Amino acid sequence: MKIKFLSVENSIAEWADKKAILRRWEGLNQYTLNRWLCEMRDNKQFKDYVINPTHKLVFINLEGFEEFLRWKQRAVK
Repeated sequence: MKIKFLSVENSIAEWADKKAILRRWEGLNQYTLNRWLCEMRDNKQFKDYVINPTHKLVFINLEGFEEFLRWKQRAVK
């Protein structure tokens, strides 16, 4: 199954697949993204930002992903 996002009336995307996340966040690699997605799924604060309709297909909420990164940054300090 191949799914392609098509913008409707110049709307801004809210959800993205892994490839789109990797393009958007340059320098992020597949291994780290997979670890972070597992971490998001295991955290009740962020689990609603990751949708897995099938075992191969995943959609990530862009705002939720950024919120997760900021949360990780605060935890490091």
